[in-house]
Amino acid sequence: MTVRLWAIKIGELKPLSRAGLLLLGARCALRVEPWLPPGTTAVWSRGLKHVVTSAFSEPDSSAAATLRRELSNRGATACNALRATDEPLGRCMNYATQTLVRAIDAAGIDGAAPAKKAIIEAAKLSASIAAVLAHAGRIDVAPGSSALDVACVAMWDAIRADIPVLAEASSTVEGADDRVRALRDCSPLWVGDVPRWVDVRRSEAAIGG
Repeated sequence: MTVRLWAIKIGELKPLSRAGLLLLGARCALRVEPWLPPGTTAVWSRGLKHVVTSAFSEPDSSAAATLRRELSNRGATACNALRATDEPLGRCMNYATQTLVRAIDAAGIDGAAPAKKAIIEAAKLSASIAAVLAHAGRIDVAPGSSALDVACVAMWDAIRADIPVLAEASSTVEGADDRVRALRDCSPLWVGDVPRWVDVRRSEAAIGG
């Protein structure tokens, strides 16, 4: 099974305006923050702000190029550094940064169909973290259950739950003093309880805080 099995389709994004699409990409990035590489907080925050700001105005293409390069470098460096000691975590860190990179890319795309495709790619990158953890045996499930099914369904359920919320919340986010905070707070990032495998402490321990 692959991420494609559960992935959202372009038709499911019909309720979203351009602003809603970009906010969905940003929400996908917010959901994978527990797997940020070390030393990424500042550029990550700038990247999120760029995507959310671009939802309501013309994107800054020069800023996008810089953010894209810095985030990609952080993810690749973390992945390479952990290759021998914790390869799954390194891959998750790379997928996390690439999720936001793809959302940044989407902000600069003209045309609804290509922008939707880019946002779906961002969502797939975020969901790849669940698949990596499941394949690495880091998701505990009941006997007879599939860790891959449990993790990927939880991730895609959360992404799908954002669509109707963002169809209504875009104007609220636009008018907020802190748009990223408003986006984070407009709805829980997960459906129900946060999955047990979303463990910030595990990442911090692996990277030495």
